[in-house]
Amino acid sequence: MLRESSRDFPKDDLLEARILTATIQPGAASPWHTHAAPVAVYVIEGTITLEFEGREPVSKKAGEALLEPINVKVRAANHGQTPTRVVIFQVSPPSAPFLTPTP
Repeated sequence: MLRESSRDFPKDDLLEARILTATIQPGAASPWHTHAAPVAVYVIEGTITLEFEGREPVSKKAGEALLEPINVKVRAANHGQTPTRVVIFQVSPPSAPFLTPTP
């Protein structure tokens, strides 16, 4: 179970829950990006490494979760030999983008 407090959760009259799954193949990584609202990531299978600009990478394995910080450049990578499957959860205003690509 992930329990983490944050003052960064959005506050608005209308918020939208976004829940999606993703599979990251061995050797693959997402593009670098930021989030305007915290993103919770739960690993279903495999191991994921979150690489943050200016911070140490964080790896999580199946059954573990983490909360990605807002406005921090990040990418998700699979450095393992098998696919990694994750569930991603975010609450934000409906008009807010899920992520913002960064160079």
